[in-house]
Amino acid sequence: MSLKVDKFVKSYKSLSQIPAVVSGAIRSNGVINTKWTQRNLEKGKSTEFTKDFFTSNLKKIAECTPLDVSTETLSRLSHSEKLRAVLRDCDNKQFLEIWQQHNLIRSVDLNALDIHGPVYADRDFASFEWSPDEKKILYVAEKKKPKSDPFYKRKAPTTINESGDGSGEPKPIGQEYVYVQDWGEQLVGKKISILAQYDIENDVVDILEGVPENIFAAQPKYAPNGSYIVGVAYQLEPRKLGMVYCANRPSTIFHLDFEGNYGSVSLQGKSVKSPICSPNGDYVLWLQRKSGGPHASAMQLVKTKLPLNENAVVDVVVDIVDHEKKIEDGVSFYGLFNTGFISRPWATRNRLIINADQKYKTCSYVIDISTGSITQLKIEGGSLRVLDVYEDIVLAVKRDFLKPDQLLIGKLGQEQESNIIWEPLTSTEILPNLEKCMYEYLDLKAPKGDVCDFNAIYIGPKSGNDKSVPLIVWPHGGPHSVFGTYLFLEEVMYLNHGFAMLLINYRGSLGSGQKSVEFLPSKIGNSDVQDCIQATDAALSKYPWLNPNKLALVGGSHGGFLVAHLSGQYPDKFKVVVARNPVIDIAAMSIISDIPDWCYVEIGKEYTQKGEIDNDALARMRQVSPINHAHKVKAPTLLLIGSKDLRVPPHQGTEHYYRLKSNGVVTKMLLYDDNHPLAKLPNEFDNLINSLIWIEDHLELEE
Repeated sequence: MSLKVDKFVKSYKSLSQIPAVVSGAIRSNGVINTKWTQRNLEKGKSTEFTKDFFTSNLKKIAECTPLDVSTETLSRLSHSEKLRAVLRDCDNKQFLEIWQQHNLIRSVDLNALDIHGPVYADRDFASFEWSPDEKKILYVAEKKKPKSDPFYKRKAPTTINESGDGSGEPKPIGQEYVYVQDWGEQLVGKKISILAQYDIENDVVDILEGVPENIFAAQPKYAPNGSYIVGVAYQLEPRKLGMVYCANRPSTIFHLDFEGNYGSVSLQGKSVKSPICSPNGDYVLWLQRKSGGPHASAMQLVKTKLPLNENAVVDVVVDIVDHEKKIEDGVSFYGLFNTGFISRPWATRNRLIINADQKYKTCSYVIDISTGSITQLKIEGGSLRVLDVYEDIVLAVKRDFLKPDQLLIGKLGQEQESNIIWEPLTSTEILPNLEKCMYEYLDLKAPKGDVCDFNAIYIGPKSGNDKSVPLIVWPHGGPHSVFGTYLFLEEVMYLNHGFAMLLINYRGSLGSGQKSVEFLPSKIGNSDVQDCIQATDAALSKYPWLNPNKLALVGGSHGGFLVAHLSGQYPDKFKVVVARNPVIDIAAMSIISDIPDWCYVEIGKEYTQKGEIDNDALARMRQVSPINHAHKVKAPTLLLIGSKDLRVPPHQGTEHYYRLKSNGVVTKMLLYDDNHPLAKLPNEFDNLINSLIWIEDHLELEE
């Protein structure tokens, strides 16, 4: 191993030991339960652990040694704190466990029961809820696939031809190969959901009946009195479109009682997320937006009275913000850019605590659902994300580009909600080797367009000799996503090895008002590219230590689309490229991706498979794609490709690879057995080390 590679590996191994907060809960006795995640190179995957803190009057008095809980897929403490439910994965089996204060009282081998498929644990569909009387657990699982026989199969004369679903009905014939679509990228195998309820006293799992066959039920919650459930109902016809990172799928709010009576709220043309009930049981609230269009956007917070019915009147608590509005204390607010709530989001007096992306930070807000007033919780520097609320006590994590996560606890004031006095539960300091680094937000304005405001984040040295520091230009993916303020391993790796970074939130990014999101469709490959150039030039002008002759491009997905564009449209400006699963040819992607609608929406067209093929749309897709500029690329290009990527299928990367090679560009492609984010730990490790080597070698940096 060369000295260069050795230093990269040592740096990664050191940084991989920094944990990140996953969740937290405040107990009534002052104990704070927290869950963390940390990369584990020896196991080749992340280790999750819990760590408890003991407090008195919001001051930490002691803490426990961490405890590995990596086999726990889901867990939930009951309202009384006397019981804890756990879904555990062990040897490819799922076990549902119920713990009381001193022992395990139930352990159910769900595979042995064989009444449903795997229990869902994803962010889009899953639920794991205690009933109000703490006698039942509600969850979502895959429907068991009925067994089928071929048209001919020799059988013993006494064989009973049963369907295998416990009904005793004859098995269907010739149905083994009937296609049932799943939900695509990272949700492979999730096809038809069922709602299941585990009765603890009787040790029985029941499948809830009544959900229509054309509905996919998700995110169920018990009503406050426990007599029925509410949840999200997704439409299944005419097809499923990829769900991960997509908050635009047609859906509504449903209610289902335990007699199988199903109903839904009449919400035409809407996409909904995350229903929750108010503490007094008067309302159900959820987040909603128009269905279709950009995959991510601003959301409305709405409510309606319980019990639900088809003609429920839906009231808007917080509306979509077009550009910017002033909230309590004169603070600027850009809208709700979140798709869910924390597990326990309620303070006293019907006040809802919510986290939302705002420009280049995550911020936390107190929303009075009676008046709609919004108050931002104040914090000095960085992002704030609330983890749990118990009465008016708030547990939160503060995040920063240069420091590990810091746990904080405080109490809401009765009058001045924003001025919480935060008490630290953990200490945090700037990481070693980053003492001379800083980050700075750059508010930028494009010279033309209906929307002009966008931003970027500089992370790098505070000073230096003129033109001495190489710069990594990094646009985010999406395109309707955003770079926020938090520590991430790739960033620290690049900083540790002498690079500065420019993270670009071009127009179309989240957190800057809905009009910014709506601005980009029909302009991709143009306005987003120009924003990247303007941000790069602004950084080079503002920080004279940056070297304009040592510019590298890094980006994934739509960020890969942009770095491929930039290297083709500006072949002399950028000297080296790293692209992860880049979009190269939108027209080709439109017939194989799990999100073909993306390909149409982003060129300004409505997606439909009805009627004739829109050849003009396909031509437009090709026209705005990086493949049009591939013959002009000069910069050596490293492609990081996932062979199981359903979002941007691997042929996009391989086509770019062959085209660049044919045009004499120094090119290398790494093909991983992974999906879109390349998130498996060995793959992350490999692609990051290779990226660093590639960039250093082709910028001709000294070791």
